Amino acid sequence: MEFNVIEKIKNYWNKVTVLTENKPNEEFANANSEHSVRTSKFLNGLNLDPILPEINKHYQVKEGEEKYPRMAMIKTMIFKKIKQIKYYTKIASYLKENPIDAIELGFNVDTSGKIIVLDHETLRHFDKVRLGVDGMDSIMTVLCTKVVDEGDKNGLKIGQNTGTDSTPIEVPNDPVGTYNGHYKKVMVKTHITSDYENNIPLAKKVCGGTDDDDRYLEGMLLQTSKSAQKNMEDTWYDGGYNSNKNIAMSHVKFGLTPHYHIDADWRQNVKYEHKLNGKVYNYTPEQEINYLYRKRWQEPYYKKDASLEYMMQCLVKEEVYEPVAMYFRNSRIQEFEECPDGVLDVYHRRNCSEGINSYMKDYLGLETHINGKGWKNIDLHVTECCIAILAAALTRLQHGIIENISSVAYLT
Repeated sequence: MEFNVIEKIKNYWNKVTVLTENKPNEEFANANSEHSVRTSKFLNGLNLDPILPEINKHYQVKEGEEKYPRMAMIKTMIFKKIKQIKYYTKIASYLKENPIDAIELGFNVDTSGKIIVLDHETLRHFDKVRLGVDGMDSIMTVLCTKVVDEGDKNGLKIGQNTGTDSTPIEVPNDPVGTYNGHYKKVMVKTHITSDYENNIPLAKKVCGGTDDDDRYLEGMLLQTSKSAQKNMEDTWYDGGYNSNKNIAMSHVKFGLTPHYHIDADWRQNVKYEHKLNGKVYNYTPEQEINYLYRKRWQEPYYKKDASLEYMMQCLVKEEVYEPVAMYFRNSRIQEFEECPDGVLDVYHRRNCSEGINSYMKDYLGLETHINGKGWKNIDLHVTECCIAILAAALTRLQHGIIENISSVAYLT
């Protein structure tokens, strides 16, 4: 019986080697609603060469000199998330019991036909020590860039329409959790900025359970711009992010058209009162921007004939946000007054952003499969969930598939 298993592994490995060298595209099987695919077989079609330079930074030996191939280690981490296997002991046991999966993930077979499978401590060390939070972050950033680039090649402008939303992650037994009265649970939050059209995560942030969402949007858009700046046009966010600073930043710093919640207490046609020579003048936001800019005539950036756009850029850099935000907000409120249904129809596209958070909870165990306590373990888990989605998308794009690229629902 042992002989048959070994022969089966040898034969399969030979077959995989031939296919990989000669016909990789013809043998790729996509997972969709009509055809489920084993996760390891699907990931066998993922070419990680584009991110190899980033992975190599975490090794002191050249590729091929390590006992467990570094590409197999990355794919195993992705495999673990998609299969929703929480513990390292269980993934190690799974691969020993399922040698075909181990082979497809890229582990080696020795001369006797025995699969060289890692132990649980090696994978734990790889995730939490060798890579850690910073390493996983860097790999996510590179994957985002490669997904955007492959999208461009396939006619998809990934990052053109983005949305940012936060979601609670309940951590009842973790000391970093905070009780949130709105959600009625002990929790942290994760912010995700995603591509609306393809449900691709492009930025993430883990924060306290009662932190204001507002303070994180700039960092999320900055992180997104590292990979998708050339495509970014429109962005959506809810009332947690719609501060004057974020509205001004979205327009001026990032050059985006933001779509956000209009609060009930916002005034229309905000103006600024000035008393000069005994008279009262009401400045429009544009006049206020000009007024505040001219007061800075001694600054090195000052230009006498500056455009409105340039003046706004200077004020935003000096953290003067309100008149800049009002310039754009007044126009948005006017649009809402003239056609509320049209504005709301566009705004409610942000439901897609909420969708990716729910999707990762349902299919990747975002809330249920955190391995360990503390900020580092939570952050690592969230990042790995994002990496799993990105890996699924990159796999499909590398094979010219452009529909449902982020789906992991039909991987078994």
